[in-house]
Amino acid sequence: MAEAMSYVRLAEAVSQVVVGSGLPILRVSYDPEGDVLYVHFTEQPIAADDSEFVGDNTVVRYRDGEVVGVTILNASRLKKGKE
Repeated sequence: MAEAMSYVRLAEAVSQVVVGSGLPILRVSYDPEGDVLYVHFTEQPIAADDSEFVGDNTVVRYRDGEVVGVTILNASRLKKGKE
């Protein structure tokens, strides 16, 4: 039950950011082996034609000048309580 509640809290936090923002978050995936979190703002997978680092571990991906996703490297370090 505790694990399920952590997923519920995560979903609630994401919904607070997305609802009313106009951002169509459609897919989020995590690669535990590479510790990489992918957030995709497109319905179907789309190849980026440009990207930029916007922080030590964050990459914004673009296609034709529009944001199509965000990649967060070392994502587990963002977890509350971890440094």
